[in-house]
Amino acid sequence: MDKPQLLASSNPPTWLKILVIIIIGLGIFFRFAHLGQKIYCCDESWTSVAISGHTVAELRQEVSHHQGTIPITTFDKYQHINPEHGVADTVNYLITSDPQHPPLYYVMVRLWAQVFGDSPTGVRSLSALISLLIFPSVYWLCLELFESPVVGWVAMALIAVSPLHLFFAQEARQYSLWMVEILGSSAALLRAIRQENKVNWAVYTLTLALGLYTHLFTVLVMIAHGIYVVIQQQFRFTKTFLNYLLGTIAAFLMLSPWLIVLITHIRTALELTSGWAIKRIDNPFELIAIFLIRVTRTFFDLNLTSDIFAFNSLAVEGDLFYSITALIFSLFLIVYLILFFVKFVQNKTSLLMFLLGGFPSLLLVIYDLLFGGSRSLQVRYQLPLYLSLEILVAYVLAFYIFQEQTWRQKIGQFMITGLLIAGLVSDVTFFQAENWWTQSESQFIKETSQVISKSEKALLVINDSPVNLGGILTLSRHYLPKVRLLPIADSELLPISNEYNQIFFMQNNSSLFHQLEQDKSYHFKVIKVLNPPPGGLWQFDKVEKL
Repeated sequence: MDKPQLLASSNPPTWLKILVIIIIGLGIFFRFAHLGQKIYCCDESWTSVAISGHTVAELRQEVSHHQGTIPITTFDKYQHINPEHGVADTVNYLITSDPQHPPLYYVMVRLWAQVFGDSPTGVRSLSALISLLIFPSVYWLCLELFESPVVGWVAMALIAVSPLHLFFAQEARQYSLWMVEILGSSAALLRAIRQENKVNWAVYTLTLALGLYTHLFTVLVMIAHGIYVVIQQQFRFTKTFLNYLLGTIAAFLMLSPWLIVLITHIRTALELTSGWAIKRIDNPFELIAIFLIRVTRTFFDLNLTSDIFAFNSLAVEGDLFYSITALIFSLFLIVYLILFFVKFVQNKTSLLMFLLGGFPSLLLVIYDLLFGGSRSLQVRYQLPLYLSLEILVAYVLAFYIFQEQTWRQKIGQFMITGLLIAGLVSDVTFFQAENWWTQSESQFIKETSQVISKSEKALLVINDSPVNLGGILTLSRHYLPKVRLLPIADSELLPISNEYNQIFFMQNNSSLFHQLEQDKSYHFKVIKVLNPPPGGLWQFDKVEKL
């Protein structure tokens, strides 16, 4: 075989440039098309609360201080910018109500919404725009890794059609920004090692600080970088290693104001993230299988995963044939990439991609296996892995395309054609969908609105739990403007007015729910039960007297 180093001296052929430009054009179209079509999910509703300048305490007070029923439109103000509130109020929301989320993205989206509006299209358009920065970022990283423009062009093509990137480009959350920073910090590290000077190390430090102010899991990226530096410097305390330490320390010092916030409000942060610590999968092999299946979603995704909140079974990943095929492909891909780079690639910088993808992912999987939970199954936490896989696959494709043997070139062309077609098919599926499996609550919200909207006199019983309020905020935005709400505490018993012939609950653990369950004047119906409990939708129909 030709040496992989030949890629470094190869210029992308004209046909490849034209193909990639067309693919990127399609990717940009899919990122901006139908921005407002998909259901505005609960996580996105909390983004809107953040930019409104209100807090969860105010929202809960709105619920607890009302006597009797209230219109669902009462919550509209929590989904739109309040002119009397500014960026400082957005930061205050994060400090008091959502401290595990650093403020960079939320400040950006607040300023963006002031100009382009706070509708779903307006808020999501920032993520779509940020996602375009992934293209130059991955190209830069490929140049630093392999000194190969060809690999950069192929990587941009894969990312352009990736259904995973498309989803995060249309979600009003911080993950597109985080991916830019993961790629940028990794490229900055390699450049700083290659060209030791204060400017390059300062750029690396700044990218780390931006990453930390976007997502706290940037710490795992920093550790992966550190392991790479230690190995690259052959376990010696060199000037390069010292510069890395100084850069990471400086980044943490820049984060220190938010670390103080996080420590001060650690109880709130733990309460909001405790749901992912619940053990939902008893069989460790099943957890590993689901984790591996989701690796393939980077390249191909038909939205076949069941619409439930907690992924606790291999069966919810879709059809058995689809799951087995995805599992085999994932295992083959990971094993092949390891063998390929060990055998053929002499460039040691590729080790960074294995560490960047492997360390955070394995840490989360091992933690879930030992202590329970499903953090490793959340695709947003696995973004370093998915980015690393795309870059490594891009190198393999470029390697085969530039082989002298025709049959090897044909293999490379066949693989890149197959992956691009798979991505485009996935993109069309995403384009047509009203919700995506990664926003599992969206389908539930849609079904809830469809059921309740059929009733002329419906009453929805709510409480002030974050999960319940998130669903109410989503329903209030578009779907049920005429519905009345009855706020109650779990232990509270309130009389129900006779004017409501149908009563709905989104949680089944309240005293009022159990009282109506025993009341023979109501007919009880289970609409949907979610996992984990007590979420779902239950309906009580008033029995008409003869």
